[in-house]
Amino acid sequence: MHISTQEFPRVWFSNIAPANWQQELEALLAKGQRFVLLTRELPGADKEQAKAQEEFGQWVKENHRNFRKTCAGCVVVVNNALLAFSIGFFVAPLSKKLGIPVLVAQEDNLDEQVATCMAANTTIENS
Repeated sequence: MHISTQEFPRVWFSNIAPANWQQELEALLAKGQRFVLLTRELPGADKEQAKAQEEFGQWVKENHRNFRKTCAGCVVVVNNALLAFSIGFFVAPLSKKLGIPVLVAQEDNLDEQVATCMAANTTIENS
């Protein structure tokens, strides 16, 4: 998983090489400024991708307090309303698992979704 912080506080992640997610996320947590994770990629069945997602999940678990303080949310960006609606049901459980809002947005309402995440002061409790 690759992280790009060039549009901070919009932090884009993707499955392209090189994998830099851990060091980039740790640097973001150390910085202490709120950000929103964004992606245009959907979770897949690819073994390599599944392994990266598992490692990411474990890292979030180990760093959950700082992650929830600084990561205001995650937005999956899609290209149409039907896809956004469909994927919304799929990503909803991730909010509880990660302890942050996980939203689905179309490109034309991305600014609104990022602003919603950044304005939120609460995190989702993990049971």
